[in-house]
Amino acid sequence: MSGCDTLIIEPGYYYDHLLINTSNLNGNVGGNGCYTTIKAATPWTVTVDASTQTEPFNGTIFMYSASYVQLIGISAAANPNYNGGGGTNSPWFVDGSNHIKLQQTAGFNAACGGNVAVYSIGPGSSYVLVEDSHAWGCGRYKFLTYQSDHVILRRDVARHDYHDITGWPGQITGWARQCGLFVNYDGQNDIFQNDIALDSGDTNWDTGEVWGALWSEHNDSAIDNSIKFEGSLALNISGGATWQDSKQSGVHTFINDASWNTQGGLNIGPLIQGGVLDGLTYPTTSVSHMTMVDVRTNMGSVYGTMWGIGVDGGTEPLTSYKSQIVSNNIFQSAYNFGVGNYVNSDSNYFYEDGANYGTSYYLGYVPAAGANDVVANPQLKYLTREEPGTPVYGTASDGGNVGATILYQIGTTGTLWGDPGYDTTTSTSLWPFPNEAVIKTDMASFSMTNPIAGGTISGARGFAAPGTGLYGGPITLTSYVWEALGYPCPAGICQ
Repeated sequence: MSGCDTLIIEPGYYYDHLLINTSNLNGNVGGNGCYTTIKAATPWTVTVDASTQTEPFNGTIFMYSASYVQLIGISAAANPNYNGGGGTNSPWFVDGSNHIKLQQTAGFNAACGGNVAVYSIGPGSSYVLVEDSHAWGCGRYKFLTYQSDHVILRRDVARHDYHDITGWPGQITGWARQCGLFVNYDGQNDIFQNDIALDSGDTNWDTGEVWGALWSEHNDSAIDNSIKFEGSLALNISGGATWQDSKQSGVHTFINDASWNTQGGLNIGPLIQGGVLDGLTYPTTSVSHMTMVDVRTNMGSVYGTMWGIGVDGGTEPLTSYKSQIVSNNIFQSAYNFGVGNYVNSDSNYFYEDGANYGTSYYLGYVPAAGANDVVANPQLKYLTREEPGTPVYGTASDGGNVGATILYQIGTTGTLWGDPGYDTTTSTSLWPFPNEAVIKTDMASFSMTNPIAGGTISGARGFAAPGTGLYGGPITLTSYVWEALGYPCPAGICQ
């Protein structure tokens, strides 16, 4: 192939791996912006399976120093037994590359131990799009953007099935338990749009508890700025925080996101160690139009963190951080509290929470009630919208609805960061969710014996279980999301 050629692959299983690291495969020939394209003749009918291969350094489909390349309609399976060469053995690995598009792809069969991501973007990659794709099975992370910038994860679906931390440093209480579904790790200018994390986590911590459905981490000296989570959902998540945003700096936005039946809520930084802010400036975090229903533990719904008990010494050093406000959100059925620690509240709805304002086990400052906060039944029927005539419809301080409205696709299909329409709400309905039948079939097929706890880990659970939804048809990803609060999926959404 040459730059900007198109390769069309016939349906089938290809027991091989794909390495893209030669300059002749790069697109943008003559600066015209064209892409080298590798695509399935029919989406979802091509699988590159490295389970019988000694894989290259980092995984099944591995791009290194590539640019202007797109792959469409292809699934990738790793060799779960291969751990040679120091590689991470990811089904998908994009390293030091730019202007890469992965569309309608899938990743599975990652190794069940070690520091493995199913989709590993970075280090050193930029302007990458992973769109309409899904990941499941083993692997510490499902979608990871690491030390990279201008990455968009759009309309992707992730489920965590198993992670073995036996023999890792710290084991049960150590950092190996930090399993995330959508992870920004030392990244800058990354966006998560309409992503869904669901049915993940294990009460047996030996198997790797999920610490975050959508997780931000920071371990380098760079400023992590302009991170946005928008129009995304987390359902049925065990482990730590649903959205984890500690140790961060820069600008972070959470808007129109929703969660249901999760063990934690949204934890927003910064991290304090030994009484000293962890080398970072205070982040500017905007949290608005979120809907959180049934947060099960004492971590509460939205709370600021001062990691390290007794750090404040009664002086509350995070005064500047407390000036940040969370607004126009719905906190319903939180076991402990709706808003707590080092954040302030205004124009939020609280209903049937353990407390409206409180502190987590970090023992931080307890916010006061906001001037426009409301304690009343928001009359929610769905996580994804508010109904006309209810008290939260059209009553937000900005004129919109209180809580999340997740009805339309965010970002024009195929756009990278900076392209026209890359971060606008389109007129295309998000529901039924794209490719949901393929996603359910793939994830339902997972099955393995739990080597620690015994028994079978079945993929035919949650949204992927057989059976009939409340609307009268088979359970789908769409019906699972819309029926989470016990009301039938509306006609026209589920058919």
